[in-house]
Order: sequence, then C-alpha cells, then structure tokens
Amino acid sequence: MALLKKTPIHTISFFLFLCSVSIKMYSQGLKPNLREQQSDPIVYPDTVILNSPVLPVIFDATHLNLVHALTPECPLTKPLFPPLRFTNHKLFADVYQKNAINRYAYDYVIQNNIKQLKYTIADFTGKVKPVEKIGTNIFQFLFKVDYEPDYEKVAKPERYTPKRRYWIYSGNHKIQLSQNYISENWYKGGVKNVNLINRHNLSFNYKKNKFQTNNLFEWKLNVYTNPNDTIRYGSIGEDLVRTYSDFGIQAINNWYYSSNIEIKTQLFKNYKENTDQAISSAFAPLYVNVGLLGMRYQIEKGFPKVRGKKVNFNTDISPLSVKYIAVLNKNIDPQRFGIEEESWHLINIGSTVNAKLVVYFNKYVNFTSRFYYFTNYETITAELENTLNMPINRYFSTVLYLFVRYDDNKQITKDPTLGYFQINELLSFGFNYSW
Repeated sequence: MALLKKTPIHTISFFLFLCSVSIKMYSQGLKPNLREQQSDPIVYPDTVILNSPVLPVIFDATHLNLVHALTPECPLTKPLFPPLRFTNHKLFADVYQKNAINRYAYDYVIQNNIKQLKYTIADFTGKVKPVEKIGTNIFQFLFKVDYEPDYEKVAKPERYTPKRRYWIYSGNHKIQLSQNYISENWYKGGVKNVNLINRHNLSFNYKKNKFQTNNLFEWKLNVYTNPNDTIRYGSIGEDLVRTYSDFGIQAINNWYYSSNIEIKTQLFKNYKENTDQAISSAFAPLYVNVGLLGMRYQIEKGFPKVRGKKVNFNTDISPLSVKYIAVLNKNIDPQRFGIEEESWHLINIGSTVNAKLVVYFNKYVNFTSRFYYFTNYETITAELENTLNMPINRYFSTVLYLFVRYDDNKQITKDPTLGYFQINELLSFGFNYSW
C-alpha cells in the first residue's frame, strides 16, 4: 500500500492500459508468431522502452522530437536489459508464450498510441552510467558436450615419475604423568609419589639397492617425587641417552651381512637416598658395544583384512662383539657397573644379539619389544624392554611399560629376592605424538 501511494496516477493508468491491451488481443486470437520473437524490442530515438511491462513508469515529460540530439553511442538508444530468450523446448512453452504476448503488446502500443509514451532524454540529468556487460555463462562451458572430438589434437599428458626416497624419517614423543596417593594410615604402609615420564625416539633409515643402514636415537627420563628423601624433593628413576646403528649388505632374501654399534649413557646426576653421594652421572657409566661380522634378519608382514595391522621383526646376530664400559667421573663407584676397583674402564669380547619386535594390532594400538643379550662366556647381560601403547586419540595415550634386566657380573651384589634380575614397571597417561 505504501508503494501505491508513492506511485503517480499516470503510472498506474499506463500499466493498466498495457494489461487491457494484452487481454484484448489474446481474447481476439491476435497471438504473435513465436518464431519472430527472437528480435530485440523496438527502441525509438526519443523513447526508452524497457524489456518488462511490470516495471514502474517513473518518468513523465512532454513528448519531444530529439532524433538529432541522440548519438549511436548514447546508452539510452539501446535497451537497458537484454531481451529474455528461451529455448523452444516444451518445458518453457508457457513462459515463452507469456513473454511473446507482452512484447506484442508493446509493439501495438508503440504503433497505435505513441503519444501515450512520455519518456524523453530530457528527464535524465547528470552523467549516465554505462550498462554493465553480462559475462559469458560459465556453465555453458562446463557442461558442453563435444559430439565429434578430435583426439589427435589433444596433447598427451606428461608422464609423472616420482623421485624415489632413500631416506625414511620417523619419530615418537611422549610426555606422560602417573600419580599414586597413599594415606598415612594405609595398613600396608607406603608413600605417595608423582612420576613424570619423558621419552623421545627418532629413526633415520636409508636403503638403496642392496645397502641399508638403520639409525635410532632414544632419550628417556623418568623423574619422581620421593618423600623418603629429606635432602631433595625429586629423584631420577631412569635416565638414558642411546643411539643404535646398523649397516648391512643384502646377502639373500631377508638376510644381510651386518655390523652394528650401540652407545648409551645418561645426562643427569643421580644420588643415593638421603645422601649427597652420586651413584651415576653423565658418561658414568658409558657403554659402547660394537658387533662385527654378523648377520641381520628382517621381515615385515601385513594383514590386508585388518586396517593398519602389521608385524615388523629384525635381529642382529654378532658372534664377534666388543663391549666397552667406562666411568669418566672419579666420584662415581665403578664397581656398581662391573668394573674392578681402582679401574675406570672395562673391555669385554664376546657375542651379542639385538632383536626388536613391533606389532601393530590396528592403526593405533601397538606393542614394542626390544631384546639385548651379551656374553663374554663368563657373565651374561640381558635386557627385555616391553612397551604397550594404547592411544586415545592422536595426541594422548596410555602406556604400559615393563623393563626386565639380568646382570650376573661378579661385582654386582645379588638380591635376596630377585637374584640378578632387575625390574622397572610403569603405567602412565599423557601426551603422545608420532610422525
């Protein structure tokens, strides 16, 4: 209603006039020829005819003859909007016929009642903005069908050959926390503690033709609160920096002629409870194990029925090995590591076996087991390290860790309960990230 109040009376009259003419022609059978509707609307030099009969008539002025005042470049001599065009498909028959009647009504009014049109160039003041050109319909190109393609004119795509990667990198990082609370009146006694576990593994593996090398860097640090120690708040449960490398040349199938080297030590000092006596520190001890003229066996098996399930196993057997132990800190007791008194290093010649098993139960849960064995044919040192990693998502997981060690060196005191076995077990939860 607000729009009708603002619209001039002559505008409404003109619109009703057009509608009455259209109805009259349609009732008398004056239907236009549909084949002739592809032409643009007629535009007189002093008249602007729009392409729709429903647009409001807003200009009113005296009919002027301005044929000589208009130039071909003037946008008013051209239709402001392109004519509507529809295909002859029966789907658009009703719309096409309706528009044809509207255009025929315009022609009838122009030919018989030209004085009713009072739109002149005098009504336009200021600079006229040019009509923006409508771009090409992109969908005509996207859905274009080529019924007679010429394949000889189409260039063949260049063949892409990816470069082979000889170096493979991977890593795993864990920063986890475990906590145990025991009240003071607990019937079996005990103390509360908090464990912070920090572990990082980096792998750098290279393989080309028959030669391969596998390199591992590992750092483990376990710090826990110890209420029984009155001198310091925290103690170090495990501190290990370890590198392991093997070099092999393929012999047959999964067997390689191999040599390996392992170096391990720690970074921080560790003290005996309630004393200032250090029991270990950086390079005290220092272990170097070199395996010579050995064989390596490795295999990887996948399970296509279970996504992510696979098994990796490798073992290095070195019948001839050299094990070197050194304590480079004079304040550390060397006998704790099997070195005789008044000596700071030890060299053993014997045999070594290093083995590693990794089982991926699925894409996320995996189990890793590492086995180390060395003997100089008089004493034995063996380690079995097991880790069950159960991720909750990509960044958090629960880890069950069990480390069993056996060392019957004559310098080590035998435990009355465990004998020469040593056990380190831990259950933790926290940050876990692999790449």
